[in-house]
Amino acid sequence: MGIVRIISVLAVVLLTLGTVMLSSQPLQAASPPASPDILHEVLPGDCLHLIAGYYYGDTRLWERIWKANRHLVRNPHVLGLGTYLLVPEAGAPAEPYPDFTARAIGCGPAGAARASREQAEKRAEAVPSQASPPSKAR
Repeated sequence: MGIVRIISVLAVVLLTLGTVMLSSQPLQAASPPASPDILHEVLPGDCLHLIAGYYYGDTRLWERIWKANRHLVRNPHVLGLGTYLLVPEAGAPAEPYPDFTARAIGCGPAGAARASREQAEKRAEAVPSQASPPSKAR
């Protein structure tokens, strides 16, 4: 009788554990959080290469943005101003977009200030230091 009792106790224990295991939440493997998708508004002078360079740090990844926005962008070389593009799995940019564009292509507020400063320097260099000789009038 001892063996029958042990088997019945084990059966009850196994049934109880099975019920508890089925009712509890399954354990899930911890996965790193995916980078969030970002919406980018197309500004004057924007192109997919520039946007990819800003968010991914690599201009060659422009097709990733285009594929995510094919319903909005038929031609990847023509972007409509004010269009919001989905930038999938974008990283956190290290600098503001106007500063990035100024550094990348020399446009934007920082680029305009630099360009006007360079033009002023060129004008200062172009001023002749000596007066030119008068022309002979006949």
